[in-house]
Amino acid sequence: MDDHHLAWLALSELNLSFKQGFELAQLFGRQQVILDPQHCCQLNSILNQPQLNYLAQLNSQPLVVSLANPLQWAQRHKAKLLLFNDVGYPEALNSIHHPPAFLWVQGRISLLNEPSIAMVGARKASVSGEALAKQFASSLGASGLTIVSGLALGIDGACHQGALDAQADTIAVLGSGLGQIYPVKHRSLAQSIIAGGGLLVSPWPLMAKPLGYRFPVRNQIISGLSLGVLVVEAAVRSGSLITAKAALEQGREVFAVPSSVNNVLGRGCHQLIRDGAILVDQPQQVLVELAPQLRPLIAHYQDQDPKTHEDSADIAQELQILLRVFGYDPVPVDILCSQLALPYSVVAAQLVELELLGRVRLTAGGYEKVL
Repeated sequence: MDDHHLAWLALSELNLSFKQGFELAQLFGRQQVILDPQHCCQLNSILNQPQLNYLAQLNSQPLVVSLANPLQWAQRHKAKLLLFNDVGYPEALNSIHHPPAFLWVQGRISLLNEPSIAMVGARKASVSGEALAKQFASSLGASGLTIVSGLALGIDGACHQGALDAQADTIAVLGSGLGQIYPVKHRSLAQSIIAGGGLLVSPWPLMAKPLGYRFPVRNQIISGLSLGVLVVEAAVRSGSLITAKAALEQGREVFAVPSSVNNVLGRGCHQLIRDGAILVDQPQQVLVELAPQLRPLIAHYQDQDPKTHEDSADIAQELQILLRVFGYDPVPVDILCSQLALPYSVVAAQLVELELLGRVRLTAGGYEKVL
């Protein structure tokens, strides 16, 4: 770790607020970080007294010595401190209020700049809610979107698992440090995410505990990384609604899956829909709504993914084959998949492309050909 990152590692151990981190990033930029308040008086106006005291303690010996524990942990677990001005820092976070000055990451860092959808919901989810979350995550992940969630019990965990089941990409944003996976029950899930080519992300010190105030901040990052937020099942008073609110403030789309009127856990979704969230009951509806932002993804997915093209067949020709399946009535996607003998991910991607071309449209009964 170079001196610049070593200095920021020291700052990261101070338990900075996002505002403090942002101000320090503005202060130092790409220049040398000065950790001595006597030579950098601005530190006194940004850091509080306990933080200044801890910084003095860290500076009492060489940083490689005082920071030996986090350095050794990061090396042992292949974790990296990603700074705001590093190559690979997520561009999407630069548009949110007070973007984090650093992120601890473990896994495939390139996912931070891939098109993604956030999926969140109730911790004490219903069995049907978790099944629905897995279904949506598998389908959207198979279509090329990275699934972003918070590793929590219930819907979050189901979303990560759904992505893993489809061999798709997923990012877990933590409300604790990478060295304090929470909840403990999901430690094996976190390991599976890394093993499956996914990514763990934390804006907190490596050994930070899962304190309550950290989770709303985590939610801002979940929505900030994504093109939109999909709420699968949530009560009226739910952290998922905080994520949805953050998404709106960040200019992201908000989607909600409706539920039975008797399902208390679904009332938060109904409230979101009343407030203007987009109602979705099928995964491809999310793709259609995000189509303008996803067009480059779809082109890349169809051109490059071996599951989409076993040969060099022309894309337009495949779209024409799909169009020939349509009659006069709307057709559900699963029927199209059956008739074409193609996986859902391929057909969904082609349908979005046809939607963009104005050749098909989504209706309550499925897709129909535009005559």
